[in-house]
Amino acid sequence: MSDGLNIIESWQREEHPTDSKRRNSAVRLRSLYELLASHLFSQYEPTKIASPRITRDFLFRLERWLEGLKNDDDRWAAFRSIEYLFFVGQGEIEELYRCAHDHLLVKWLVELESLDIFSPDIESRLQRALKVCWPCPVTDSLRINGFLHLTGLKGQDLRPDWMSLSKLGSPEKIRAYIKKEGIKYLVLLEDFVGSGGQISRALKFAASTFDGPILVVPLIICAPGDRKIKKDIIAIGRKNISYEPMLILDDTCLVSKTAISGEPKLFEQLRKALKTSYKHIGATLDGEEFGWKYVGSLAVMYSNCPNNTPPMFYYKSLNWKPVFPRAARN
Repeated sequence: MSDGLNIIESWQREEHPTDSKRRNSAVRLRSLYELLASHLFSQYEPTKIASPRITRDFLFRLERWLEGLKNDDDRWAAFRSIEYLFFVGQGEIEELYRCAHDHLLVKWLVELESLDIFSPDIESRLQRALKVCWPCPVTDSLRINGFLHLTGLKGQDLRPDWMSLSKLGSPEKIRAYIKKEGIKYLVLLEDFVGSGGQISRALKFAASTFDGPILVVPLIICAPGDRKIKKDIIAIGRKNISYEPMLILDDTCLVSKTAISGEPKLFEQLRKALKTSYKHIGATLDGEEFGWKYVGSLAVMYSNCPNNTPPMFYYKSLNWKPVFPRAARN
């Protein structure tokens, strides 16, 4: 063939000596990936950057990625793993925004304000409560303007991310702003949480600065991060901090260092491919081949690939071409 997909097409053409289903599986998966590339993977923002090292064509990136692995079993495990990725597109994020507003934020305010949902003035009273609510991102990863636009919230003039405030902000100035604006409620939003380190640090700072009720809403969170946040909220010792994740990625969805009951059978071979790829990458990373803090997430956001995802998928080096190249901060 002339399209340069030699590895993928060899699986489609040739019968495997021990796996009679591989040929049909390759055909099915290629068809699936072409569909996903058209409707989802094409949204991946880091591949929209004009660069001679990055192609926007997903199948070509996939082929170059597979070329980095020399063992056929590793290649096949990597190829199959794309089916297990949780790619979160812009439409999915927007729907999570709406659900967070309609099913969590509004419900939280109704309970705090003791509002009667059958009262004829419920809408006006709810709007008054929303005006003294301060929705803020935990990090600059969450696009707070998008959340406000899609939900119709006006928010406050300042919408800082609390991770930056924890490093650069003055607690006295923050308290003065809260008093000046008459803010009663703080809502901390984050699009994706892996190990929970950042959101926990931001929450601890917020809790030390703001005495009123706080609602913490990760749109998507991995099980290790979920456990950490629950533990840290207990340690903070305040009754007016509410934690409401929209979507929790179970441990069985993560490629952990050791196998766990209920995980996909593919993960056994995928761990071998992760280890091989990590050697080719040639970098020393926290969490090694499993991603930051060994979370092993298989999630990819349309805006970027989290570093809790195994570096095999996102890390760029002289010896490695990733399938979802990550836009690094530095």
